[in-house]
Amino acid sequence: MRWLLVVLSLMGAATPRSARAQAEPTYPPPFPRPGTVLMLDNERVLVWNISWLKQEYPVHRHQYDHVGVYYTAGDRIITSLEGERRASHTEPWNITFQPVGVTHAEQGASDEPLRAVFVQIKDGPRADAAAPAAEPVFPVGGPTQRLENARALVWEYGPASSVAAPATHRHAHDAVVVSFGSAGPEVTYVPRGTRHDTDVRAGSSRTFVFEIK
Repeated sequence: MRWLLVVLSLMGAATPRSARAQAEPTYPPPFPRPGTVLMLDNERVLVWNISWLKQEYPVHRHQYDHVGVYYTAGDRIITSLEGERRASHTEPWNITFQPVGVTHAEQGASDEPLRAVFVQIKDGPRADAAAPAAEPVFPVGGPTQRLENARALVWEYGPASSVAAPATHRHAHDAVVVSFGSAGPEVTYVPRGTRHDTDVRAGSSRTFVFEIK
């Protein structure tokens, strides 16, 4: 009898957890969706060129940490899981970071859509690439640091610093370089350990270097 009571007790305890697991909703990833273009996909990152079109997008869950830069001004409406709607206006060249797991819905709200380039980070932190002590390590050429946290460093070469003289250097981190010129955003992936002279694309007006830790 004691054995039977133990079994029934364990079954009763397991049932609510199972029911909760079955009731837990699943949500699609934020991208792809109308207004997005996949610019780069490798083992570390996904890079998206995003336009928030004037339409409603379904509830989605961000499955990766992501970091990015907005490059046009625009409006959107963000709706939480609880149904709270929040209007948001974003100016160009704002930097964003969002951790994994955020769940919400969005809607573009301006005739000219808000646009951004987002870098989704697929995996966890990696060790820095080793380099000789005497060798210059990125950053070089005087970029402005725009963000630093446990997952990323963001540097900007603006209109003035984009003409800085090349300087041979090595990258300790994997990096995504996003350059803006007349053709729109262009993306280059720089694996950690790369040694070269410059990260600034010829003819670009702004270049952002997203170092992935």
